[in-house]
Amino acid sequence: MSGDDPLLAAENVKKHFDQSDGFLDRLLGGGGLVRAVDGVDLELHEGETLAVVGESGCGKSTLGQTLLNLHSATGGSIRFRGDELTGLSDREMRKYRRRMQMIFQDPLASLNPRQTVGDIVTAPMEVHDIGDDDADRRERAEELLERVGLKAAHVDRYPGQFSGGQQQRVGIARALSVEPEMIVADEPVSALDVSVQAQILQLLDDLQDELGLSILMITHDLSVVHQVADRVAVMYLGEIVETAPVEELFENPKHPYTKSLLSAVPRIDPAAREDRILLEGTVPSPIDPPEGCRFHTRCPEVIPGDDWSGDQPAFRRAFTFRNRVENGELDPDAVRDRLEAESDDVTDDDVAARLIEGALPGEIESLPDPAAETVRTAAKQVVRGDEDAAAETVGAFSSPCVESAPRVVEPASNRTAACHRIDPEHPAAELD
Repeated sequence: MSGDDPLLAAENVKKHFDQSDGFLDRLLGGGGLVRAVDGVDLELHEGETLAVVGESGCGKSTLGQTLLNLHSATGGSIRFRGDELTGLSDREMRKYRRRMQMIFQDPLASLNPRQTVGDIVTAPMEVHDIGDDDADRRERAEELLERVGLKAAHVDRYPGQFSGGQQQRVGIARALSVEPEMIVADEPVSALDVSVQAQILQLLDDLQDELGLSILMITHDLSVVHQVADRVAVMYLGEIVETAPVEELFENPKHPYTKSLLSAVPRIDPAAREDRILLEGTVPSPIDPPEGCRFHTRCPEVIPGDDWSGDQPAFRRAFTFRNRVENGELDPDAVRDRLEAESDDVTDDDVAARLIEGALPGEIESLPDPAAETVRTAAKQVVRGDEDAAAETVGAFSSPCVESAPRVVEPASNRTAACHRIDPEHPAAELD
């Protein structure tokens, strides 16, 4: 492997889970295919820390476990030092397990409460034939405990006798016991007090410098990312939407989702704070991800269709209404019940008006007249119980973000992003 080749390379990696295996699922038509990881390209280089960030449920942890072949990839290629890992059996993976280790999110849950710390740390050594005998492995375990900030005398204690931070140090010692080249750290500090988080992050940084480790850090906390990462990969609904060196990402994010995540990071200097970008709605289900750009249902920069006569913020409000209609989020019966509790004379028009107030961000008067009329028509159709007609009506709020998935482009050196707005070949591109 040349010096420019990555230690770990993932290409179009997918991990889908079939939720229709049970009898009741098949009988009732439930379940479906969960696209937890859906076409990820990623590289981890020697000695670097790559952070994978995103909201809960975006597929980060599944990606980490798939890269280590703890989950068998549904598709794509994963190569470690040029060797293909996908499709290998547990026996064939054994020689790679020593070189690729994992630190888990919940330190106590990942440690056997019935084993001493010494047993926990030496068990991987025994599996991989490290050490001359039990005495040698115990000595190695004691040295590892001291290296991660514990005492050699702790070797005979049980996990329950330690604090959360100490338990995580035990987990790190276990991962280091087989002298790996790479570690996947899955939310390694999220279960710890803030005062302890910095200690664990500093420990990982020191160990990386000392041992030349490559670290894939999975986290939802961008404050952690800024502290430890060299590069960042931003993940949304099973896909990587942006990658960049950490400083460049914080200074000039390209993807709207990255911008929203960064806007939530606390800043000490009030002058450095940006306006908080609040995302509409929740992360869609990976069983039925949106067509086109998967972020379009929540994107504050969603691109208006060619026939839109207003500005982009107004389109965002109309498009949010469209999504709520299509997702069946409007409940006219509940609205009618509330109105009838206030008045005896409630009409369908009253219910439709109140639906609009609750489902359309901002005043309807802020929309162009044709768009406002479209909203009123769809609301009345919902009140009449004709959801299909309402969905067809709001389909007038079209967007290129729905019609096609964005290409992954390179807006600058060492960066990638998947958004129509930064694609120089897309008609709606808004290049800096």
